[in-house]
Amino acid sequence: MPLIHLGLTHRSVRSAELAALSDRAAGLAKGLVGAVPVIRGAVLLATCNRFELYLDATEFHAAVDGARAMVRDLAEPDLPRIDPALSVSVSEGAVEHLFKVACGLDSMVVGEHEIAGQVRQALAHSDATASPVLRRLFQAALTTSKAVASGTTLGSSGRSLASVGLDLIASRFGPLEGRNILLQGTGAYAGVVVAELTRRDATTIRVHSGSGRAAAFADTHAPVVPVPHSELQEALRWADVVVCCSGTRTRQLTVDLISEARRGRSGPLPILDLALAGDVPADVDQLADVVLIDLDEVARNAPSERAAAVEEALSVVEKGVAAFKHTEGGRQADPAVTAMRAYVSGIIEAEVASAERRHSPETAEAVARSLRRVSNALLHTPSIRAAELARSGELDDYRNALHTLFGIDVEASR
Repeated sequence: MPLIHLGLTHRSVRSAELAALSDRAAGLAKGLVGAVPVIRGAVLLATCNRFELYLDATEFHAAVDGARAMVRDLAEPDLPRIDPALSVSVSEGAVEHLFKVACGLDSMVVGEHEIAGQVRQALAHSDATASPVLRRLFQAALTTSKAVASGTTLGSSGRSLASVGLDLIASRFGPLEGRNILLQGTGAYAGVVVAELTRRDATTIRVHSGSGRAAAFADTHAPVVPVPHSELQEALRWADVVVCCSGTRTRQLTVDLISEARRGRSGPLPILDLALAGDVPADVDQLADVVLIDLDEVARNAPSERAAAVEEALSVVEKGVAAFKHTEGGRQADPAVTAMRAYVSGIIEAEVASAERRHSPETAEAVARSLRRVSNALLHTPSIRAAELARSGELDDYRNALHTLFGIDVEASR
């Protein structure tokens, strides 16, 4: 399988570096397919946990060199750690990696549910650049993710980045029940945050959005109350906890704004920043009584999933990878089988046309049915054998036999 994974995760670089790279990656997959001749398809998976490219290529080294060069160009000059941190896997290794990612086995919070949606979204966003084999790969990964979710106990506790971050706040500053919560942003995690807060009986929630979506979000997430931009400073003064999950990359919460809003307030203000790029500047943490908990700190405190649950999930992944490999291996024989069937079909149709000229319509139809039934029976075993030879790496012998016996030339599968 000519599949390649090239990328980095929260384990190798900081969340802010992942965010900066993601910000610059618009058109990256399209650029790779257009500029690197050996790359036939590309899908970019960029989340707060990772920045990964999945490539369908005809040549390994040329594809990796081309993709690495384009990522390096995005990273220069201010992200020097990106290039050395890039990891590469190929063929079955790339397949296994994506399957683990889709199942939540490679996340900050092992077993998280959000990643499957992010994988699905990445494929949808790459519709113009995903080759057929990449589409099948991502769909197979999502199918395996469903099998892990329904057939194992991985993630049964429902943990997410939001739940881990809120656990940190509760452990350091007390329960969230009855506290005033300000939600900054209506990005991908906003709904998850509201659900987590409601589960913890924290129902006094206000939301502000720099993109103007606060009212619409509040309408569908009771008991949330929207905050207009003119009242943001007052909402910060009112808040006991701030949770940031904007997807706009535009910082609404500045040091000066928070400092002014907290003037005269006593007690600490924990700010949980779940935004990939960070909704608040790091030096907010230098303000008196303001405690910033960012994605990197969430990652450091994410609990490990139970070993038995992980083993269960890994077993499902192993079976999923084997099934994908088996199916894709057989697909390499498709051009040969198609060519062989087309050759035989041509002979059959010529005989059918001859019968139609020489016999009645009823007789000609009977001849056609008989010839097609016989040809299907004769071609069944050679078709199965072609798939078997493809999986064992011996398909070239089959192609050579077709050329020698019938003069059929078959190109290798793409």
